[in-house]
Amino acid sequence: MQRQSALVLTIIFLTLFTVITYYGAQVTLWSSIIFGLFISLILLNFFYPVSQLTSDDADFTLVLYAGFEIIGIVLLAIYITQRTLSDIRMC
Repeated sequence: MQRQSALVLTIIFLTLFTVITYYGAQVTLWSSIIFGLFISLILLNFFYPVSQLTSDDADFTLVLYAGFEIIGIVLLAIYITQRTLSDIRMC
């Protein structure tokens, strides 16, 4: 699959899963965005694996691809850290 179509599909899945979890499952907005981002990153790496970057030409979609990957991983790390530090036991 081409990088452009993989990015478009990723954005569609991000929006779709965020809306489904926010309105359908009544999950908070922040958690819905993170869940949608997590699923979208998995699908992006399935549709357009990192190993395919070496065989394609570099263009603006490469910047979008790298930005989506980096921002996604950073947001996932922030969410996991935030949830871990705020999760306390009640004894």
